[in-house]
Amino acid sequence: MSATRSRKLIMTQYGEDFAACTEIVDAKVGEPGHGEVLVRNVYAGVNGVYDLNMVRDAVSYISYKPPTDLGIEVVGRIEKLGPGVSDFEIGDSVATWKVGAGYRDYQVAETSRLYKVPAASPEILCLMPTGISGMVGIEEVGELKSGETVAISAAAGGLGHIIVQVAKKAGNHVIGLCGSDEKAQRLSDIGCDRIINYRTENVDDVLKTEYPKGIDIAYDSVGGPIFDAFVNNLAIKGRLVISGYTSEVGKPWEQVTAPRIYQKLYFRSASVRAFINPHFEEYHPHAAERLIGWYQSGEIEVFVDPVPFVGLEDVPAAVNHLLSGKNLGKVVVKLET
Repeated sequence: MSATRSRKLIMTQYGEDFAACTEIVDAKVGEPGHGEVLVRNVYAGVNGVYDLNMVRDAVSYISYKPPTDLGIEVVGRIEKLGPGVSDFEIGDSVATWKVGAGYRDYQVAETSRLYKVPAASPEILCLMPTGISGMVGIEEVGELKSGETVAISAAAGGLGHIIVQVAKKAGNHVIGLCGSDEKAQRLSDIGCDRIINYRTENVDDVLKTEYPKGIDIAYDSVGGPIFDAFVNNLAIKGRLVISGYTSEVGKPWEQVTAPRIYQKLYFRSASVRAFINPHFEEYHPHAAERLIGWYQSGEIEVFVDPVPFVGLEDVPAAVNHLLSGKNLGKVVVKLET
């Protein structure tokens, strides 16, 4: 194989509509160089917030200029080895993530950013890197312990349901927030102790009434009123981990008039901490090993959203589905057909 013809999804312009700002184009993939391999991408993970923010030019720490390749995380299969590669073989299943490497049929990847995995499946894609992010965020930033009360927003999502199980395995009482009876049932199935349907219950009222001593760890990826409820109900030495704010993505920033946050934190020695996965890469290998081991031994379940998305043509619909909040588990796109 001297070269492979491939397609990829690129951003063509800035805007608020992901589909209108993107286009599928042909992309020639060359030979893998020294220490590189050619990977056939099999499943791509959807990161709707990041995807939309890229085309909105709203990623706070970097500006992506069109035309820019899109997509981040994939599981795939090695189809060709470059010179000097000895720790991988043709046919190996691998997981990898890098901005611009996800929404495409093939990629040439350095072996240093590949993880060998049991299978190129949607479940493994959920664990790597979404599950890694959840585990590292709750353990390292949230300082996960045992015997505490842990609350998780978007608990039935691709990230949240992994955090629920990590917290339960550590011996904690876990509160999961979700927005439907179906999601509530799935959370019950994986051991969530108290499930709050935020569409039918007031989160702040439930926490104040049922947990008067407060929440030891709150893990929030939603923001808005959920963030406020978590801040209001932190326990002494409570930790609130922020890993996103999906409720405000693509909307005007809400102007909040309220006492500054230190008035709520100081007398409880509580804290609010932000987390994004790239800043904690030293923890990734150990987290990946543990998560895959737990999955293979049946110690954790993995939720993959049941709505099928196939091919690069379906990426915009998958992004919209995730941003709608209707997903149950990890949203994936099947690339190999």
